[in-house]
Amino acid sequence: MTAEMITEASVLDNTHLELDEALPESFGQRLVVYITSLRPAQGHTLRETQATYQAEVASETRARVVLNARQAMVAANQFIVEHLPDCFSAGLPKLVLFPIRPLWLVPVLLTYPGVGVVGEVGMLAVDGDHPVIVGWTPLEEMEALAQKLYEENRDEIEIAFS
Repeated sequence: MTAEMITEASVLDNTHLELDEALPESFGQRLVVYITSLRPAQGHTLRETQATYQAEVASETRARVVLNARQAMVAANQFIVEHLPDCFSAGLPKLVLFPIRPLWLVPVLLTYPGVGVVGEVGMLAVDGDHPVIVGWTPLEEMEALAQKLYEENRDEIEIAFS
């Protein structure tokens, strides 16, 4: 079924338009858009329009974050257990809102019993909707920084084990 709708739209940036009218539900998920003319937004610069759009997207994204901080930390610790040796753990997740989707950024920490946190060695990115790691500091980098931190704190670490 092909349907047609003619409406005005505001240009938000080089890839986004904001329609002046809502699309009917019958239009489905896929659209073909034809742009016939372009005129500046009345009373607003393109930069102002973009800022408004980004604020609205961030607000909408925050409302739909499915995973909470604890779930993000559990996913991060699972990744750490599977990919790094002992003495690594997840730190406190921080929510980052992107226009496409939210992410939890979770620091990877080097820790030792009796010493606690020695330092941060990397970062994991956890999808905001699913407990899936979608990005990370290269494992070799994390291990190399952990070795450097160990060397810098060797005396304190060894005293804790004696």
